[in-house]
Amino acid sequence: MKIALTGDVALELIAPYFRKAGFEVYVPAGFAAWRQELIDKDSPLNKFGADLVFNVTSFDDVLSKEISNFYDERMRVLASMPYSLDAIDALIEEAEFLASAAPKKILALDADNTLWKGVLSEDGRNSLEPFIEFQKGVLELRKKGVVLVLLTKNDPSDNFMREDMSIKDDDFASRKINWAPKAGNLIEACRELNLSTDSVVFVDDNPYERAQMKAHLPEVTIASFPKDMFKPAQFLRRLEQYYFSEIGKTDEDRLRAIDYASRSKIDVNNFSTVGEYLESLCLKVKPSLATDGDVPRLAQMAGKTNQFNATTIRRDENDFVRLLKDETKKVFVFRTRDRFAEQGIVCYIVVDLNLKRITDFVMSCRAMGRTLEYFAYDYVTSSLQEAYPIDFKSTAKNGPIKEFLNKGPNGYTYYKEEI
Repeated sequence: MKIALTGDVALELIAPYFRKAGFEVYVPAGFAAWRQELIDKDSPLNKFGADLVFNVTSFDDVLSKEISNFYDERMRVLASMPYSLDAIDALIEEAEFLASAAPKKILALDADNTLWKGVLSEDGRNSLEPFIEFQKGVLELRKKGVVLVLLTKNDPSDNFMREDMSIKDDDFASRKINWAPKAGNLIEACRELNLSTDSVVFVDDNPYERAQMKAHLPEVTIASFPKDMFKPAQFLRRLEQYYFSEIGKTDEDRLRAIDYASRSKIDVNNFSTVGEYLESLCLKVKPSLATDGDVPRLAQMAGKTNQFNATTIRRDENDFVRLLKDETKKVFVFRTRDRFAEQGIVCYIVVDLNLKRITDFVMSCRAMGRTLEYFAYDYVTSSLQEAYPIDFKSTAKNGPIKEFLNKGPNGYTYYKEEI
């Protein structure tokens, strides 16, 4: 990866450490010359074509609070480079996280030497030393709506979580405990959750497992593993800041992890047909016209939903505010729950009354496979007393709604309207 270093310190003294870490580095010539180079499109900095422009001094405030020996006064006096070696290591790690920053939904965790110190199969359950602060931090992410997946090579018959551990079995939406490759297990977990593997952050202490995941699923984000899991504050801050900062802004976010974990309790092998399974869920839906309070969730769905999204129109909050004020438009929303959990708004449909068309048909991946799309379309049709056609634009990811349209919108639904 190409990185251009900027900042008001002697950058040429820091550059070798970044090169050793695997970066291809550009350093502007002359102290503070980077300011002019940034605004000059023909400058060497811009011609370098950096994947990341990294201002090292912009992280002084946060990193100096996390690292007690962040500054080295001798280096500042002698070389106008105030950082200790520990500080430079932290800056490199910060750059690695920043380079891979993107909104994610799943945190996939190893167990041995990741959730606790020790190896279950070798040391025994009672000898494990929990990383309590890390476990608590993971649970805080879960409260925001981050979906937890457990990937560990162990005997599935072993009793994993002890009573003194903060994290419990039920906190995971999917648990893959076997000796199979973790990439395959992750694919299976994502299939169960109706989420894509590019929405995953993978945390594992073992460099071999990280390398295998990167080789087989390059779209998965591999988090740089911290040096001391007994002091995980910096690592947890980076996970939240760079991957999960967009989660937790709506009620639906906070319900997500609970919903997925509830689903994991169901053994589908106990049902002879899909219909029998769906009936057992006691599915309920509350349809209504959207209100101003629904706008943040609608904008979130418009920005993130790909699989069941008819046209992939990326509307923001201002767009939805205008839609709600437009008398020629109607925005229908559908809230759902089952016998385990409430899901909140998981589907919306935008109708253009003048064109007599459905311009947006968007449904969360959490609702897929439950026939909500049939209920939603039938409800809108009944409300309008007319069957409007659905606008559709094919994308690389919206195969599920294409399949729905090809089958025809008349299908049996297992949802019952909630009064």
